[in-house]
This record gives sequence, C-alpha cells and structure tokens, in this order.
Amino acid sequence: MRNKKYLFAIAILFLLIVVGCSSKIKEEPPEAIVKINNETIETVKGTYQWETKGLFSNNSVIADAAAPFQIAEDIKAKIVEQSSVANIEFNDGSQPQLHAYLWEEEKRGEELPLNQHQIILPSEKGKYIIEINAEWSNGDSSYTFVVEVQ
Repeated sequence: MRNKKYLFAIAILFLLIVVGCSSKIKEEPPEAIVKINNETIETVKGTYQWETKGLFSNNSVIADAAAPFQIAEDIKAKIVEQSSVANIEFNDGSQPQLHAYLWEEEKRGEELPLNQHQIILPSEKGKYIIEINAEWSNGDSSYTFVVEVQ
C-alpha cells in the first residue's frame, strides 16, 4: 500500500513536469499599444528576434517583415494635431528601451525625441510613417504606425 502512494506521487510529479514544460512559452515580443490623446491607434509589428528559455530547452525566433514604408501602405493614417504626443505601452506591461524614427520615402530618417515612452510627433503638417524599435533583454522588435498632422 505504501509503495502505491509513492508510485502515485511520482506519477503526479511526472505529469506536472510534462504539463509545465509543454505549456506555450511566449515566442514573440509583446504587442505595442500606441495612444494619442487617449485614443489607441493601429500599430503593426515588423521584424523581430526573440529568445525564450525553458526548463529543458531554449528557443530563438527571427521573423523578417517588410520595411516600415511598405507596412505603412496598409495602415490608415491617424489624424492628429500639431506637436501631439504618442504614448507607447506594451500589452505585457514591460518597459523596453525605445527608439523612434521617421521614415522618409524608402529610408529611415531622423530619430524622434522620446521621454518616458512618449514620442513627440512632428509639428509640421503632413503624413508621417513612424517606426518604433523596442529592445528587451531577450530580444527586439520593430513596430510601425502612421499619423497625419493637420
């Protein structure tokens, strides 16, 4: 009887290990949430690399995507006022290192000023493609959004 209890305990422990190791580990960076005047705007994840470390294995994913100017072709521009501020958050609550860039035609342009995950948007009227680069300890990702300053 005593041996059955030990066998049962070992079987349960084994089952917990198998279930724990087979659960889905997040294999890609979190989603970016961009808000301008408390209104969420469309943001598309671009190229990224992400590493996950499990109990028995490590996993690395590298995903290539179109350049931000190409991604922007399918994004509807959000109309904003001059010198608006875009607040950047992530759906997992993380606070990665950020950089933001304007895209001018088919190349990356000037870096936009960032302060506490807030991007100060351009003050001149026009349509702008903005790329956010986020870097965590286990990877990095690019995100694109489009605004039209009026």
